Amino acid sequence: MILLLNVKITSQGLTQYERGEWLPKYDRLEIFKYCLSSYAAMLPLISKCEFYIELAPEFANRRDELSEYITNLYPTDKLNLNWYRHSYGSQWREWCDTSKLSDADIIWFAGNDDHIFIDYDLSVLEAGIKLLSEDANPLGQIYYSHWPEQMRLAYQQGGALTEDKNYIVRDWRTFDAITMMKAERWRRYWFDNDWGDTQLWRTDPLWHLGYQLDGPVYTPTREIVRHYDGYSHTGRAVANITPPLVIPHGFFNGNINIEIGYNQRNNETTNFNPSSEWVYNFNPTGTDYRWLEDDIPLFWRDRIDSIFKNTTEYSTLIDARNAAYIASTRIPMTTYSTTFDHTNAVPVEWLSNNIRGKDGL
Repeated sequence: MILLLNVKITSQGLTQYERGEWLPKYDRLEIFKYCLSSYAAMLPLISKCEFYIELAPEFANRRDELSEYITNLYPTDKLNLNWYRHSYGSQWREWCDTSKLSDADIIWFAGNDDHIFIDYDLSVLEAGIKLLSEDANPLGQIYYSHWPEQMRLAYQQGGALTEDKNYIVRDWRTFDAITMMKAERWRRYWFDNDWGDTQLWRTDPLWHLGYQLDGPVYTPTREIVRHYDGYSHTGRAVANITPPLVIPHGFFNGNINIEIGYNQRNNETTNFNPSSEWVYNFNPTGTDYRWLEDDIPLFWRDRIDSIFKNTTEYSTLIDARNAAYIASTRIPMTTYSTTFDHTNAVPVEWLSNNIRGKDGL
């Protein structure tokens, strides 16, 4: 898999999402560093890292800091780091030629700096690479983020569960800059048409240009990536189910402290309590996440100093964790001009791979 980033790090003109005013604040460069750390967890499945990064003037003096951070995370034999961003179709055509893409190459494209890989292992991602590789249709994609929306849309659009139960697949037209695809599809974006001077640093504008390229779209049956700012653009209820992310206290120093199953949280630790009525973003008395130990994101693992567990009635926490996971697929929301309520819930079979028992999955 080729990890392809084409981003601009800026504090200007960003969409505002609902975040509790009591949440810790980080600048855009710190959030991008957090994102980069999460993608580094995918390195066992990555063959090349193609990074095209433009720094806005307010961050230009921190280029050396970011460069050092990146080169400490990513091996030099896989890394191609550039301090500019592709903006036009002609530049992408040139990149396709100079990068010597094979049509079978899988590309993880990120036109954003803040979609965080939060999965706890690489099994679903590995299964997705296999699905795309074996799909005879070269136009297939994996829509790796905005998971609650994609589950609702996949059901509405007649999606089907894959044999391994790791993905839902349906036909759809999307060019969102948060997908994985074969290089053959990526090439078609730039060679089917001459887009002239149209700005195309993200792929999303291809939709508005009237480009037609439908194909299979795969949605993972568990959330592997979350937008740092969450999904409150779809409705307020989402913020208490799949909340925006917060960089854990101690992350950059390698001393994260986690407490699981406790009713009280503090700002020195990260709290997991699946039984909590609220999450911290929604109500300052709530928990950070409704996760358990097995749900800890892979990229946190080597940065944890301690984990404390309240083992009283732990089976109750497992049931609550499962309920929170199921609720993530049934949140009332409005997305892609469609309003969903609690009805038309996705089949339980779609979720069976990720329901935990007393001994884990």
